[in-house]
Amino acid sequence: MDQSFIDRIKNIPQPKLEDMGFMADLKKPLETVFNPEKAEAGFLSNGVRLEVLYPKAEEEVETAFTSLKRVLSAKGVLLSDFGAYPIRIRQDAWLAHEEYAVTVTEQEADITASDADGVRRAIYFLEDRLCEKEGFTAAYGSWRRKPFVKNRISRCFFGPTYRPPFYVDELLNDIDYYPEEYLNKLAHEGINGVWLSMYFRDFPSTIFPMHGKNWEKRLAKLKLTVQRCKRYGIRIFVYVSEPKSFGTNHWNVPIEEAEGHPEVIGSADKSITSGRSARFCTSNPTAQQYLRDCVTALFTAVPDLGGMINIIFGEDNGGCATMKMYDWTCDCPVCSKRSVGDIYREIANTMAGTMHAVSPEAEMIEWFYAPGSRDGSKLAAHIVEATKEWPKDCALMLNFESGGVSEQLGKGRNVFDYSLAYLGPSQLFRDVASHAPRPAAKLQVGCSHEDASVPFIPVPSNLYEKYKAMNELNVSSVMQCWYFGNYPGLMNKAAGELSFRPFPQSEDAFLQALAAPCWREHAPVAVEAWKHFAAGYRCFPANIGFAWYGPLHHSIAWPLYLFPVDGGISPSWLLKNFPEVSGDRVGETLIYQHTLAEGITLCNQMREEWQKGVELLASLEAAVAHIPDRVADIVLAKAILLQIKATCDFLQFYSLREEMLYDKRDNLDAMKQIVLDEIANSREMIELCKRDSRLGYHSEAEGYLFFPEKLEARIQELEELLAHDFPRFNLEDEWILEYTGEKLTGKSALSPYQTIGPELVIDGTDVTWESWHDDTTLFLRIHNITESTKVEIEPCRMWPPVRITIAPDGQSLQHHTFIHRQPPEIPITKEGDASTIQLPLSLFDGYRRDGFPMRINISFGSHSWAPGEPWPSRLLHENFNPARAGWLIL
Repeated sequence: MDQSFIDRIKNIPQPKLEDMGFMADLKKPLETVFNPEKAEAGFLSNGVRLEVLYPKAEEEVETAFTSLKRVLSAKGVLLSDFGAYPIRIRQDAWLAHEEYAVTVTEQEADITASDADGVRRAIYFLEDRLCEKEGFTAAYGSWRRKPFVKNRISRCFFGPTYRPPFYVDELLNDIDYYPEEYLNKLAHEGINGVWLSMYFRDFPSTIFPMHGKNWEKRLAKLKLTVQRCKRYGIRIFVYVSEPKSFGTNHWNVPIEEAEGHPEVIGSADKSITSGRSARFCTSNPTAQQYLRDCVTALFTAVPDLGGMINIIFGEDNGGCATMKMYDWTCDCPVCSKRSVGDIYREIANTMAGTMHAVSPEAEMIEWFYAPGSRDGSKLAAHIVEATKEWPKDCALMLNFESGGVSEQLGKGRNVFDYSLAYLGPSQLFRDVASHAPRPAAKLQVGCSHEDASVPFIPVPSNLYEKYKAMNELNVSSVMQCWYFGNYPGLMNKAAGELSFRPFPQSEDAFLQALAAPCWREHAPVAVEAWKHFAAGYRCFPANIGFAWYGPLHHSIAWPLYLFPVDGGISPSWLLKNFPEVSGDRVGETLIYQHTLAEGITLCNQMREEWQKGVELLASLEAAVAHIPDRVADIVLAKAILLQIKATCDFLQFYSLREEMLYDKRDNLDAMKQIVLDEIANSREMIELCKRDSRLGYHSEAEGYLFFPEKLEARIQELEELLAHDFPRFNLEDEWILEYTGEKLTGKSALSPYQTIGPELVIDGTDVTWESWHDDTTLFLRIHNITESTKVEIEPCRMWPPVRITIAPDGQSLQHHTFIHRQPPEIPITKEGDASTIQLPLSLFDGYRRDGFPMRINISFGSHSWAPGEPWPSRLLHENFNPARAGWLIL
């Protein structure tokens, strides 16, 4: 393939902010559309009279009253004082916060609540009953509802992340991230909180007087945002991950800033490799004062904030306790002698107590973010232990799914991060929620890392199961999204409805009630479509690689390579990051959770079910053509189907290619058909993107993963593939033997059966190594280790390596288990100058090809057995360069 095509894809400019049509969509008034041809007479024919018997209700929730009048107007119902249908709004102090009762009969409608937020919820509920029916009537009945999820927190879809590569702070620019009608949409969907990012270094502090730059400017916009959102019953939550560690990475505090307070410099931080680094010790009065300074400054200046969400463990939190949670060496003289539970409870008590002294109604949510945990692991046990006896005035939040196991094709697959496909919860979540006084859940309501380049995935059945469990566990707060997964629509609405009691008696009852206001007489068809979508989406390979680097996000815009390039896969959550254009290393998406065959099987199952759902919704296109939101729902479902098709084709193309190269089987015709199908899929996606500018946008990446110009360039690349690469492909070419290892080129190592292989030298060093194997084990013996040494074994082409790091003393090792489904114990022994590791050959089952060599490299510092330079480091895959490896022949 001509490299110029890849460069062209890489250099296509992103759409400009003003060209992102979803901005206008978010600003448009919430639209309710009725069919005038079905406007039959009913009990609303003589108009409506609003009888507001709740003092100041119209003033306190004027936005809700405005909304109700809009719906009545769209329905053709006039406001009248004489002979009109009465809608009475009364106050009942015995009801709880946000609780409400609504009764609708043919004679009158009655709304009762104890506070303004309850009135707001009741009005929106009444609107839905009006929307269920065409004409001058409404669905009638009697309901009383009370939220068990008291804080339902989302985020601005296009709000900046305040992280690299763009580092935009929404509080320092003039962009309006919260237009009135956007807030109105969120409020209608039950959302009563929105989070935004800040750092403690932005806050003034007596401990770090150099902090707090632009504080007043930030406060001015934050106050404005708080007041604007308050009109819609939405409170702002400030998200932080504090305290930060000391170092030179973008999230760190420079260690020089702590020179006046050496007591806050804690354990040496081995996870930071550049510059002077250390953990932040919170076990001293100075650190506690720092926490109090920051929280006090924020809530004193903006007392109407909803609260604060703090990642107390995980992500880029830099406290000493993290070292102990991971069983790393903690050499902090104070924290090393304390239990992690004591350390974390102290932080929670300090932050919550300080906040409540200023803002008693605000909520402090401390978040244990642990995407690498496994149910039953040491880390999970540490989290359970650390969260016992948690402060009663502080919410305790965990990822709902992380650590769980999804059964797929007869095997358990680890769910490490957020997942909308896996129902959950993990056992870890259950264990912690069972003893937490105020359990909170981190979810992805709209979409997750599985596919974040669409506004949401229409699978409300999955949310039903999640919220059913949360109802049983008395979860009181839900953070509904990370940077993505928050666009207004079906899934936000489903989460809002599921946050109230009485909980729906069945999934069918819930789905029917959810569909009725927007699909009306077509609700049964929409419900069946949603069920197919849910059944299909649950087949998404439960796999952190398939989520973070997954083809579902953007393989619709990836090139295909007939000739191997051994190129890495682009991360989904970053733009302009290595590699900018995805290559062909299909195994980076599946790692060691699924084989390629298993991935194909699951994705085909997902496609089959999604296709059925699309066909059902498509049958309604003519009937709902006059309702823009329903048309958009159908367009979205079709777009996701194209993404699924592209994912299936991506996996199948490289399965056929590798089979062709290794088994010498001519699969060219089948591969050509895939290319033709992908040209057609890209063309169809271009048309859908023109109709819906939400498609392709990834909120964490802060840009588009695919858009018409990029898709057009991909089509040209695929046409070039057909015109030039396929005609010149020859299965007899010698390079194929070099690719498979049948003809050895470059470095090679022999690992004989039950006999020690030849000694190999790492050039320029005294380090040597040799290998051998028996029926069950691969042995590697390395001599003269004096520094951290990495062993990487690639079982087959296009797959990430099994990675092991041996400590400088040569007596212990770290197996990078995150990529494995069931990581085995890997023993290491040391005798004299030799360290021997024993790798079970079963580790490579399903990946290693019988009769063909594997690939290996051993490296430390700037030295490497196989020559070459490492790639830029990537999350999960680190810096492995497949060209920097030699052959290992068993």
